[in-house]
Amino acid sequence: KENLEFLQLLKEKNPKCSIRINTNLSTTKTGIFDLACSFPNVHWTVSIETIEEQYEYVRYHGSWKEFTKNLMIIKKLDHKISFNMLHFILNHTSLFECVDYLKGMGFHDNSFIIGPLTQPFHLNMLNLPYKMLDQVIKKLRDQLESKPEGYLKNSYENLLAYYTTTSWDKNISEFYKQTKIMDQRRGNDCRKTFPLLFEELDAETLG
Repeated sequence: KENLEFLQLLKEKNPKCSIRINTNLSTTKTGIFDLACSFPNVHWTVSIETIEEQYEYVRYHGSWKEFTKNLMIIKKLDHKISFNMLHFILNHTSLFECVDYLKGMGFHDNSFIIGPLTQPFHLNMLNLPYKMLDQVIKKLRDQLESKPEGYLKNSYENLLAYYTTTSWDKNISEFYKQTKIMDQRRGNDCRKTFPLLFEELDAETLG
């Protein structure tokens, strides 16, 4: 509520100032979103990690339909948009699909800031079995071969450096345990949402 009051005062006193908004674009019916859209100099930093059903699992209570609708609204404005993305076990491959989706909407390489998720520890990519982690590393190298530019290039390089130089005690059993606990609390089923991930994980860890 204080953000709405703040923006209303700002609109009266200094409407041409630069505003930076960190958001997941999920809740836009408070009046704040519409008011923010009316300012001329806004930099939106949007949090997103994956798309469609997986987006709704990761962004619990979020709606992919609503997200894309809201993103299209701000895309039509003359505002700057950046995507703040984290790479972790659940989006170990779909992060790249998410980048491709957004680039397909017309967003350029400098729109993407991607980093490795370090906590909670059970979601850290480094817990993946070596074969799966090697596949992620290969995917990053393949992406770099396609000559991305700017922040996207830097992001892929930083991810690659983290995955190839960081010491880590793997504990994939904790990933299984914590996702099961979260699913019981939320009434979700991670296995149904990420079937290929669990198929590969089970083959590597249980087979």
